Amino acid sequence: MKSRTVMAVAAAAAALSLVAAGSAAAQTLGHPDQHMRASARQITGSQLAKGLLSASAYGADFKSSQPSDTGGKLLSTRVLQTPGNLSCGTFANDINIYIKYWGNTAGASIGYFNSNWRGSWPYSQYDVGQVVLQFATAHAASTFFNQAYAKFTACRSFPVPNPSDTSPGGGSYDVNDTSTSRTTISGHQAFVTDESWVPSGNSTVTYYIGVSYVVSGTDVYSLWEITGTNDQPSTRLMSGLIHRVQSLY
Repeated sequence: MKSRTVMAVAAAAAALSLVAAGSAAAQTLGHPDQHMRASARQITGSQLAKGLLSASAYGADFKSSQPSDTGGKLLSTRVLQTPGNLSCGTFANDINIYIKYWGNTAGASIGYFNSNWRGSWPYSQYDVGQVVLQFATAHAASTFFNQAYAKFTACRSFPVPNPSDTSPGGGSYDVNDTSTSRTTISGHQAFVTDESWVPSGNSTVTYYIGVSYVVSGTDVYSLWEITGTNDQPSTRLMSGLIHRVQSLY
């Protein structure tokens, strides 16, 4: 399975290469208590997907890409993989598209591409996304949340293959964790992390991926974005996502 993250960064790299070589015309380029239920209700992935933010929450130029959910039945709580069992490169690439295997009972995700990102790059969002994972218990959700935090703090510097590099032997991105810290968002436990992605052979270009995680009761939420500056996903959007999902229960 190709990673949305690495493919999006690769697409950005390819697009920027065309912009650099092109003409001037081309350059226009909730509340926590709602989740702490005595007996947590479970909903399916297809139901969970209804709580995801729409493209309009990000802006008029964002278009949907790669929506995914775990379907109309609850998943087994068997844990098939953990963040700690994955390499840094695999975790960085696939954490945002793997919506099962973590022992979660349901999951949903969607990405949005900014069709007008060139106009204000590097100050625009190229690609954004959101993920919601539902677990059977608050303990299971907190366990995954803490495992994800531990993985981000452990993966400080590592390479990721660059599928857009067609030179002999291919190329890679040099990924560096510029910041990972715990915080709270709307009263929920959270952490935010920022990664810089620099393509090998072109150190003058840097892409940044900002990711935020929140755990609330049985659910873990994640927002991510690819930009040309070291930004973090909007806390307002995260709060809106949490509110929308909580209203489904």
